[in-house]
Amino acid sequence: MRLNLIFVFLCHLVWAQPTLIQTLGLDDSHLMELEGHQLTPKTAAAFCAMHAAALNDGIDLQLVSAYRSFERQQYIWEDKYKRYTYEGMSPKEAIQRILEYSTIPGTSRHHWGTDVDITDANAPKQKRVLVPNKFHGNGPFAPLRQWMEKNANRFGFYLVYTKDTDRTGFYYEPWHYTYLPEAKHYQKEYDSRTAFAYFKSVGVAGSEHITLDFWSSYYLNFVKGINSELTEN
Repeated sequence: MRLNLIFVFLCHLVWAQPTLIQTLGLDDSHLMELEGHQLTPKTAAAFCAMHAAALNDGIDLQLVSAYRSFERQQYIWEDKYKRYTYEGMSPKEAIQRILEYSTIPGTSRHHWGTDVDITDANAPKQKRVLVPNKFHGNGPFAPLRQWMEKNANRFGFYLVYTKDTDRTGFYYEPWHYTYLPEAKHYQKEYDSRTAFAYFKSVGVAGSEHITLDFWSSYYLNFVKGINSELTEN
């Protein structure tokens, strides 16, 4: 039923190119709700189709995170920045630590509604779920990773931060997938200079230590430090 409802919605959807403010996580009017999370309708439909296929193989795809607004990303960033500097790190050390797994507000792919963090609801309950080693070996989400490696691409989903020694930027995230048929349009629309100008205007904690030169290097090595398959389309 859930999948049928989404396809009915899609039949009435008129495609519109992403806007700049949508790429920055400042507008969620283009999104719909799915299981307490927000996604673009086409991403939601593709996820539901993939979910149904995974269920047939004993995997229950569970959304942990999807759309995340600029404001929410700012909260995550500032919470970590304040905690790390309180623990004695210098501002620059804190920023480098944050950038292991978290993006600067205004640069997250989660701003688009095309990216998801997933686990397996059939796995034993975990206190912390987004931990790389839990997706390998005898980890509870290893079957999920294996299923996604074999099947995700045929539904349009691709791993973003791969375990590739040639890739730069954020650490490996076996839980983070993007719906490429739509994400590629957001990648094309995204403007790094505008994002920097807005970021500096908001007064995010630690932003005084992020210069244009730092931002340009970050954009090249982190924002664009993704699975090479995502840059070939």
